[in-house]
Amino acid sequence: MSLKNKAVLISIRPEWCDLIVRGKKTIEVRKTRPKLETPFKAYIYCTKAPQHLITIFKDGEETMDGEIHHGKPEFLKCDKYLPDSIRDKNQMVIGEFTCDDIDRITPLTSSIPGNLEERILGSCLTAQQVEAYAGWKGWMRLADCRDAYCWHIFGLRVYKKPKSLFDFHRAVDEDELWCEKCAVGGKKSTSCGFCYGLDGLRIRRPPQSWCYVAEAEEDDAL
Repeated sequence: MSLKNKAVLISIRPEWCDLIVRGKKTIEVRKTRPKLETPFKAYIYCTKAPQHLITIFKDGEETMDGEIHHGKPEFLKCDKYLPDSIRDKNQMVIGEFTCDDIDRITPLTSSIPGNLEERILGSCLTAQQVEAYAGWKGWMRLADCRDAYCWHIFGLRVYKKPKSLFDFHRAVDEDELWCEKCAVGGKKSTSCGFCYGLDGLRIRRPPQSWCYVAEAEEDDAL
């Protein structure tokens, strides 16, 4: 594992991962972008599958053992159906791509008819969805509106065997091999047990949107 090159770990919902894997989604719209020059490598973390409730028994209904259920309805929480392309792969790093361009979009982009639609082509989103996601309101001043960014997905590579978050490390300089505990404290501790190895730098929680990670060696990504 090399810590010299920064890459990005990006969290993407299962339904969007499916579209990416099938080649239908080639742009990922985000409210922020990394301070990296393009092209850079991005690893795709497929987030937890959404859940829904299934009603099992309502008041007065007969249960499977022949008795009558009384009281509040009973529910079963189940994961929503996932397509074959990502089934059993959620909460894992399923692949990587090269972000070869990031296109900045603003409310001015949508002020020209058809311009926003053209810029987000490949995102599988409508202009209205992008405007709602970015928080652009017609009554807002331009200065109060935040930019959004179209990350271009190029050179997609889907892993045959998904990888764990634990296989990835925070991107730091070689002389800053601190674990999270010591990094927060502002000093390296020889008694910590993690600082002088990579264990303390391992990714343990998925990012809410994205985070910097050390780019894996080619062998590590297979």
